[in-house]
Amino acid sequence: MNNISIDELEQKIEAGEEIIDRYFDDSTTRVGTPHEMIPRRKQNFIITNIDLPQSMVNELDTMATELKINREAVIKMMLRRSLDEHYIAKNRL
Repeated sequence: MNNISIDELEQKIEAGEEIIDRYFDDSTTRVGTPHEMIPRRKQNFIITNIDLPQSMVNELDTMATELKINREAVIKMMLRRSLDEHYIAKNRL
C-alpha cells in the first residue's frame, strides 16, 4: 500500500486511473497506511459533553437525517475524518 495525498488521489481519479487496489486497504476505509481496527466491545469509552451553538446542532441533525444515522454517529464520523486528515497532513511534513 502506498501513501498518497488527497490532491494526488483526486488527480489520479480525474485522469481515469484505477486507484482502488493500489491506494486503498480493503480491510479499512482509510487512505494510506492502515490502522488496527479495534472491535467496539474492546474499546474503552469515555462519556463527554460538548457545548455547541444551536445552528451547528441543526446542521448536524440535517446531515444525520440525510445519512439516516443519529447525531452522535455524525459527530464521531466527522471527528474520525478530521483526525485522519490531521495525521495525513502531519506525515507530509
